[in-house]
Amino acid sequence: MPARKRDEVDRIAGGRRGAAFNVNNPPSREKFPVCPAAGSTTPATHFEISPTSGLNLSFKHHDIHFSLHPPLPSTAASTTMAAALSSSSAFVCRSCSRHLRPLVPLRSFSSTPSPADSPSTDVSTDASTVSPATISPYSPHYVDIPFPPQRYPAWQPRPKGKRPIPRKIFRPNTPKTTPEYLANLSKEPSRASQPSEDTPATQKSYISWKARMAESRRRNIRDGLLELHAQTAQRESHVARRSRAKQELRAALLAQDDPEIATLTTPSVLSALHTKHKLEDPDRAERLAASRQRYIAAEESKIVERRNELHELYIRSHDFIVSESQLDEAIHNQFSATATAETSVVMPPDTRDILQRMANEELVTGYYHEEVILKTMRDALTGGSMRSARLASDETKRTADRFGVLQPGPMSSFGYAGQQTAKSTENPAAVDFLSVLKNNNTTK
Repeated sequence: MPARKRDEVDRIAGGRRGAAFNVNNPPSREKFPVCPAAGSTTPATHFEISPTSGLNLSFKHHDIHFSLHPPLPSTAASTTMAAALSSSSAFVCRSCSRHLRPLVPLRSFSSTPSPADSPSTDVSTDASTVSPATISPYSPHYVDIPFPPQRYPAWQPRPKGKRPIPRKIFRPNTPKTTPEYLANLSKEPSRASQPSEDTPATQKSYISWKARMAESRRRNIRDGLLELHAQTAQRESHVARRSRAKQELRAALLAQDDPEIATLTTPSVLSALHTKHKLEDPDRAERLAASRQRYIAAEESKIVERRNELHELYIRSHDFIVSESQLDEAIHNQFSATATAETSVVMPPDTRDILQRMANEELVTGYYHEEVILKTMRDALTGGSMRSARLASDETKRTADRFGVLQPGPMSSFGYAGQQTAKSTENPAAVDFLSVLKNNNTTK
């Protein structure tokens, strides 16, 4: 419940924190909401006080009516209302009673008023003495918890926007406090305006007023600039002094030894984690030497491979097209042969032709065998093949099929066959030639 509403309830009901209700001068008719209903913004519980009907307490589930006949003394009224509310507290549900402050003071109330208030006034009540025991122990107000003087902080709206960054007026390269700069900033008039004798008085006063205003502006800009420079220097010196003090404090804290409690409680494992000496590496020299040798071998293999590729390129250079006439001839030959093949009707070979061709290919004479050996020897000695790439590839494949010693490798497109690794330093043609000779000897 908001603080304002709770204070009004305490003031009317005669609680300890509020003033007692003055029965001699009651309000005409007032309603004070206490607790809003669940899920609704309209109040469902209120007090109703009037001089004729008395005090009515309306809750969500029940209504309590207490007749108060004026004029009664303030003490008697407080005692009577407290006794009635205490006696009827058993009929107030917990959901409604938690919004009410305990209306019974810690001291006992008596039905007999004091002589100072009204010795002749008679008050009839059902309960002669009320004690704090009338509040149920299950009530949230059984234990009186005082509230702070300021329950809710004052709401302050957040200012919109942001402050601009102040411009740096005094730069190191432009001193603005020197007499030369101030003289150039506020220059004196080159010629003074002197009114003539026949000038009207109003015009003379206006001219003199403008002269005074100009002098005031010059004086204000000089004094303001000097004062601003003094404030800036004072502020910068204060910031520098505070920064220097913080740095000295930090250096002193870092330089001082750890306290005894930190030394005794810090685990000793942390000191072992620091590397205090250089780690030993006994095999470092051998590993570096082996790595260097591997690097040199790899570079040499790259050089040899590049040299072989350049030599093969030189051998193949006689087939390169280097002129327009050669290009025209190659285009004419290619497209004329293609056109002839497309226009001519070629029948597919039958089974007899295929078998006859296979028999002719299987027939290997001594002349053919020697010719293969001579071609292989020539390729091994020259480092390349003078034949075209297609013919060399076909011959290598036929040789591999006949003798079973040559396997097509990655370099077979250059005119010679055989397995060759990327890092091989031997001539692949020589290796193939030796393998052919070895197979020939074993066959014979």
